[in-house]
Amino acid sequence: MGKGLGRLRGRVLRRSKLMKTKDPTLETRKSLKAKTGREMKYLSWILRMILAGSLLLISNGFGSEEKLPVIGGKRIVATVNDEVITLKEFKEELASLQEGGGKEGSQGKEERKLLQRLINARLIIQEARRMGLDELKELKERVEVFSRVTLREELIERYIKDIKPDEKEVEKAYRESIKMLKIKSILFEKEENAKKMEGEINSGKDFDEVSKKFLADKLGRGSQEPEYLKAKDLLPPVAEAVSKMKVGTVSPVIPIGSQFFILKLEDIRFHDDPMAKEQARQEVLLKKQQEAVIQYNKDLKKKYVKVNEGLLKSLDFDSKEPGFEKLLKDKRVVAEIKGENPITVGEFADYMKQQLFHGVERAVEGKKLNKKKTQTLDEMLQKRVLRKEALRLGIDKTGGYKNKVKEYENSLIFGVFVQKAVAPDVKLKEEELKANYDEHIKEYTNPEMMKIVSLVFGKREDAERAIANLRKGTNFQWMKENAEGQIDQNTKDILNFDGRLLTTKDLPEGVQKAVAGAKTSDFRLYESPKNHHYVLYIQEEIPSKPQPYTEAREKIAKKIYNEKLTKAVEEYAGKLRAVSDVKIYLKN
Repeated sequence: MGKGLGRLRGRVLRRSKLMKTKDPTLETRKSLKAKTGREMKYLSWILRMILAGSLLLISNGFGSEEKLPVIGGKRIVATVNDEVITLKEFKEELASLQEGGGKEGSQGKEERKLLQRLINARLIIQEARRMGLDELKELKERVEVFSRVTLREELIERYIKDIKPDEKEVEKAYRESIKMLKIKSILFEKEENAKKMEGEINSGKDFDEVSKKFLADKLGRGSQEPEYLKAKDLLPPVAEAVSKMKVGTVSPVIPIGSQFFILKLEDIRFHDDPMAKEQARQEVLLKKQQEAVIQYNKDLKKKYVKVNEGLLKSLDFDSKEPGFEKLLKDKRVVAEIKGENPITVGEFADYMKQQLFHGVERAVEGKKLNKKKTQTLDEMLQKRVLRKEALRLGIDKTGGYKNKVKEYENSLIFGVFVQKAVAPDVKLKEEELKANYDEHIKEYTNPEMMKIVSLVFGKREDAERAIANLRKGTNFQWMKENAEGQIDQNTKDILNFDGRLLTTKDLPEGVQKAVAGAKTSDFRLYESPKNHHYVLYIQEEIPSKPQPYTEAREKIAKKIYNEKLTKAVEEYAGKLRAVSDVKIYLKN
């Protein structure tokens, strides 16, 4: 069964989404993985539970490995009614389950448990096939769709596997990702007010003086306090404006939607981050892969496809005459594919119809279909030429492709069997749910949480002085702006407490001890192993308390149902094993 079963006022200025790929092929790959993941998560969850039911230890080798029998050139660890479980897939399951959270245990004992579970799963899949569940129409259709998409995916993976990122581009992207910009900004609802401030600054007046006046007159909104923002998070209009600015300069009016901004760039700094370097490398690599795949698609279409551009241009999907239904029956050829069946207008229209979640009529009324003609046909052609090329290269005959399809099919078969043969007999009783709630109340207790902000000092005496003044009533923001001896909170190894809600049990051990017993508006001192002295201001403390039974019930029911269903599946497998020919060769 193999690996298939084992397996992101400054907020207004920031970019709200990560970079999106425009390449439909890579989008298809992501969509497939997401869709397949959802299906397999539901249909094979019992199988995963069976395989993951023990604590695992991955050994560097098996003591009796050389004594295992060989069938078809592969060492095997067991046979189940003449169907083999190979040493390779057994080791892959061990590795994948360990990656998924398995813990160390007694090596021989836990390996045997895993092998028993693999055997149980194989027995159930065999039984499901004997019952003819693999012949169900819906199941076969889903396997066919999966196999087609996987074939294209395998081709793309093969094509891009040797592509390397340009290190100069990586360094450029990395520097941009760690660039921090110290910015003051004023927001205007009316362009005339923004233009008025711009004019005063251009006449030689100081930004701070002008902004103070506009804020006081309530012509603009914002703060005179600067804020450090990541350059990569800025909205495109802001990023473009800032890229042309030097430290100390003021931007022209920047329109963003219905609002207007004026910015002052006060400082630029770079904060080293090894993780950001790797992320930059992956982003540069992805971009290069996207460009390569786009060109690959173009080359394949040029090699195999001839589009009737005149016919494509003449097709009017938005017109009520001749009507969409007539186009579905149109046999004219809109695209020829060398050595393959052509794409007719009817097939083209049907494919377009399948993409319309709200129906054809609404799309026609909205005049949306003609705009999508070229893109939709490109998607159809892309799928066809990629499949054609994959078949030409014999990817459908490779072990990797065949295994993926088989794993997916097995997961569907297993899931259907559990739904039809086992799940109907699994029942829950209200009293057992309530008993579980009472016995495991700690599991259904919301943890203590806190909102914390901090000041960081290099010397303990400065931190202690700050806490003393804060406890006497000094304003925290004033202290942040005026206290001497502070360390910049963008410094490496500094913990960032910015007022977000945090679970106290997830804080570093030293911080947990420092804030233990703290209540809202308390101040605490924490000294880190790096000799940084933190003044922790507890803005809000939310105490731990049990969830009401009505809120926890769904979680409890799911847990007990899973346990019962797992046990029922194992019992069913035990009955199958009693009448099956199972041989185990792995000995520890």
